[in-house]
Amino acid sequence: MKKHVALPMAVLMALVLLDSHVDLVERDGRKALLVNNRLHDVQGWLAETGNRLVRRCDHPPTPADADARAWLDAVKQYSPPDSLDARLVRSWQLQDWAVVQVHFPHLKPALVVLQNDPDWQVLPQAVWSGSTAPWRVNDFVRRYLQQQAPAVPAGLLACVEVEPLDFMAQ
Repeated sequence: MKKHVALPMAVLMALVLLDSHVDLVERDGRKALLVNNRLHDVQGWLAETGNRLVRRCDHPPTPADADARAWLDAVKQYSPPDSLDARLVRSWQLQDWAVVQVHFPHLKPALVVLQNDPDWQVLPQAVWSGSTAPWRVNDFVRRYLQQQAPAVPAGLLACVEVEPLDFMAQ
């Protein structure tokens, strides 16, 4: 094959191959790449990567014992009886706001937003439990919690980082 024909043919074959394996699709109002019938949340990956580069998480990483107990008590009283065995796994706090990750023996793990007004209270509309599939976990839960409780400081939600396996489809 002549060189002036080979290069355009190689480019054409690469484009045909790419087109047969990769598609841009819209799901749940978001764009994603579908590669060999597997969804990839590129938008979420970009948001998570950008968040890691610009966030400032200099608030105390470990809460005061009194705050941690108050958060756990508020979660336990939120939906008994199953929530009575809640275990605090991670927490993030900024001023009068907190986000806690809790695990339960008989329920899926949850992220819960609490506000200190004047005591720590669960914001019922800002509780996440369940799978985020096919979306990137941290980007998904940050967007969800911000949408459900717009008054939560963005700086607090930017620092929320959970284990993806806790919120993937099971």
